[in-house]
This record gives sequence, structure tokens and C-alpha cells, in this order.
Amino acid sequence: MEKKIKEFITHEQLLSYDYPVIVAVSGGVDSVCLLYLLHQFGYKLVLAHVNHHKRKESSIEQREMERLAKKLEIPFELLEYYDDGSDNFQKNAHEARYTFFKSLAQKYNTKYIATAHHLDDQAETILMRLLMGSNLYGYAGISIKQEYEGYQIVRPLLCVAKDEIYSYAKDRSIAYYEDSSNQSNDYLRNRIRHDILPLFKKETPNALQKLQEFSVQTKETFQFIRKKSIKYLDELNNSIRVSSFNLLDISLKKDILCLLFERFQLDKNYETILNCLKLIEKNHNKKIHLKNDFVFIIEYGIARICKKDISKSFYEELTLENSCEILNKYHFRFLKKPPQNNAIYIKLCYNSLKLPFYIRNRQPGDFIEMSYGNKKISRIFIDEKIPNEKRDQIPLIFNQDGALLWVYNLAKSKQVYEQKDTGDIYLVCEEVKA
Repeated sequence: MEKKIKEFITHEQLLSYDYPVIVAVSGGVDSVCLLYLLHQFGYKLVLAHVNHHKRKESSIEQREMERLAKKLEIPFELLEYYDDGSDNFQKNAHEARYTFFKSLAQKYNTKYIATAHHLDDQAETILMRLLMGSNLYGYAGISIKQEYEGYQIVRPLLCVAKDEIYSYAKDRSIAYYEDSSNQSNDYLRNRIRHDILPLFKKETPNALQKLQEFSVQTKETFQFIRKKSIKYLDELNNSIRVSSFNLLDISLKKDILCLLFERFQLDKNYETILNCLKLIEKNHNKKIHLKNDFVFIIEYGIARICKKDISKSFYEELTLENSCEILNKYHFRFLKKPPQNNAIYIKLCYNSLKLPFYIRNRQPGDFIEMSYGNKKISRIFIDEKIPNEKRDQIPLIFNQDGALLWVYNLAKSKQVYEQKDTGDIYLVCEEVKA
């Protein structure tokens, strides 16, 4: 297996000996074996571990990963991530992990982040996407290497199966931990793993390799088309010239429209894309109403997506003595005790207040400091599925120093979170019902 992986790394140009590799190590057999293999190959490594505090074994696994890093004489880096009680734990945790890995890449001056996805993971992902629906890129599954905000996510184990990894660990007496949640059939991925994928393997012994070939060919096809789509929209500043568009191949037309929707962060489905295609073909000065107050419109031979400007800017000052009202809807004030009604509030330490506070709506570049790093306000709105027409109406609360403390009813800063047990004053918001 070592030879296969080493040749795979070389052939795919995944890593360089000139730079350290940030290795995401959960403690499971896949990631621990990946760490041992890369160490054996002579790469400079950093063990990056995330403790999600979701299982009682998490603390034990964290200590063992620290010991492993010490044994291999490599740096150990830890992110402690806690469930904030939101419905988007999986998505938020995923984002936190990759923000953490990116920060380590910056710290150690490298561009390589290695994860332990293997052929079984690839097969499960492809089957999930086929069942749930996706686009050409999604159907292709997991990429062997992937650009991530200037960094490279590499997957050196995407040439070996899970059974090979288990055999490697057994032959070398490598200790690892099994996540008990992987055995539950409550999740679609686990049902595919336990019930569907074994049937594929039984029918076709090299099913994993065939699905990986499907992934590579599909990715290559998508990337060829997507490059042309990017070039087209970049040259026309995210618009479509009907005369030139109608001469293109149908596969390129569809992808240009998909990319256009992606750039405006709009959901797309097959029916919507077809409706847009029909409108362009007829070249009528008409529009299609989309979600979140967007429209797809054709005017004078140019098709584009646009949105009405319905934002109403606000900027108010808040002190201990004076309350303030925003948009005739949100009433903010300080109280010494928790509110007796259903008002939403944050708990703060009186001695840490930097007054006056300022309340305004979002501006380009706004971010909030979370426990795992900075998060863009635009990303919070996307994750929480806030409609576009409402995003400019959500109050953002800043202290005198300009630190964003609270995205109302959506996110609290690290500073606020750390004061929750010592706080003795309450910033309360009462919503005025229309």
C-alpha cells in the first residue's frame, strides 16, 4: 500500500518536500494511518486535531493525538469546538475545521492541507449525490486535490480502499479510535456504507476503482466546460449576450446559467434553467421572478440577474441611559436583570462595556470573531438561510472600539460568549409586532 500511495502522490503532484503538510487527524484509522504514511515518506508534518466535545471519548482521543505528535516529534495543534445549539452544527463545524486548517497553513507557511478520504468515502459520496441530486461537479464526488482560498486540500488516500487501510494498521499495530456514530443507520451515508455499497462490491469486485474512474472523468468534463463558462461571464461582467449565447452548445449554455446563479448565491433547479434557456432563445424583453426578490431579465439583447434595492440604511447610538429603536421594529436597551417577557438578549460584563454601542445594518467586509476564527456576516446570512431582502434589516451591534458583538438573533462574538457566566448586565431587544 505504501508504494501505491507514494506513486499516487507523485503522479497527482499532491505534495512537496519543500513545505510542511497540515494533516487533519481525528484519531480514526484513516487519518492516523495517513499521518504515519506521510511521516514514513519523510514529509514535514503538523498534526491538526479538532475536539468537537460531542462524545465522552473525545478528551481521551485528544490526549492520545497529543502523545502521537510527541512520539513522531511533530507539532500538535488543537481546535476545541463546542456545539452552539444551532440547527446547522454539521455545516458550522465543517466550516470551523477548515478555517482552523487554513490558519495553520498560514502559521506554518505552507499551502498543503491533507485529509484522509479514501475510495470507500468516494463511492459513498457519489452514490449519495446520485440519490439526492446534484450537478456535474457534485456527481463527481470528492476531488483528489482542491483549491481552497489559496490553499490546496489534498487526499493522498484516494487510491486505496478502507480494507487496505485496516490491514496496514493491523500489520503495524497502529492504535486508532472508532467513532461509534459510524455504526448508526440514522444517516444516509451510513446506510449506503452498510447496505448498498456491499452489493456493488459483490457484483463488481473493482467497484471502488470504477467509481473513482467515473469521478475523475466527470471532474475533467466539468472543469473543461466550467473554464469556458467562467471566461464567458467574466468577459461580459456576469451578463449574457443573447446573440452569441444562442450559438453555443447546450451543455455550455446550461453551465453558464448555473454559474451565473451560483455567483448570485441563488438556488437553481433544472426547471428554472430550462425556463431561462427558453427566454434567451426567444430574446423577448421579459423577466423571470426568482427567489429573494431577484429577477432574471432580458433587455435589449442582454440577459442578467438583478435585484431591487430595498435596503434601508440605519445607524443608531445606544448608551446605558438611552434606548434606541431600529426600523420601527427593534427596541434595544440595557437592563440590570433578565427581561420577564420573551425578549432576546445577551449577557455582558458591566466593567467590560465600551460605550456607547452602535447599531447599524451590514456593510461590505463585515465579520464577527467566533471561537474558531473570524466569520463573514454574508456567510452567516447564507448559512442561516436569511432571505436576501431581509439581510439589510438585521441589526449589528458594535462597541465603541468597533468590535462586532452581536448579529441580532443569529451570532454572538467570542467576546460575548466568554462573558456569559460573569456578565451582570443585559442588552435586550424587544421586537415590535406589526
